[in-house]
Amino acid sequence: MRSHELDLGRYYTDKVPNRYLDFYDPVVLPFVDQEIKLLEVGIYKGGSLLLWRDYFPRGMIVGIDAHVPPGWTAQERIRVFEGDQQDLAFMSRVARQTAPEGFDIIIDDASHLADMTRASFWHLFDHHLKPGGLFVIEDWGTGYYDDWPDGQAYREPPPWRSTLLSWLQRLNVIRRISAPSHACGMVGFVKELVDEQGAADLTRRVLAGTATRTSKFRSLLIAPSIVFVTKN
Repeated sequence: MRSHELDLGRYYTDKVPNRYLDFYDPVVLPFVDQEIKLLEVGIYKGGSLLLWRDYFPRGMIVGIDAHVPPGWTAQERIRVFEGDQQDLAFMSRVARQTAPEGFDIIIDDASHLADMTRASFWHLFDHHLKPGGLFVIEDWGTGYYDDWPDGQAYREPPPWRSTLLSWLQRLNVIRRISAPSHACGMVGFVKELVDEQGAADLTRRVLAGTATRTSKFRSLLIAPSIVFVTKN
């Protein structure tokens, strides 16, 4: 795998200690030797941009962040822009300037807040990602954290729920206990992506029905902390 060919200790990015590249490697393999254009939204100190430049030796890397890292200097095959993830007009200006034909890969490693992530996802996915391109959303599991703004909507079920489910299990009415419904936050947003992937069945509605549309996604891969969406 490509990451095994790199000296990962050189890059100051959470993708290394969190072993995110173990998930990236097989998914991005078709892009490695291509002249791709990659956009990463949320660059922290810029270490991931250096990583992607070396990972994709023929690629151009574009980074966006609300605050460009202090002391950042121009780097070969890397361009950095300062701006807000929620400013969709700004995002489009950067995209038209750097990838007028669309990006091959877009990575969201920015706010990890559902409203902001959802808005920028659909805008970039619909308007600035090539067909067959890959959109990556990192750290969606923050939506489960009690100390994360989006995680505050995720609550332990009331005591009666556990009692009821245990009783139903003993009667063999249900076979397993699922997590409580989470209709908001980053976890809720990922569940919305699942609905999009199932658009044909969702719009079919009944066994004998006819789908009114198919998914915008070719595939949806949900891995721990990372979601990979391939565009049709």
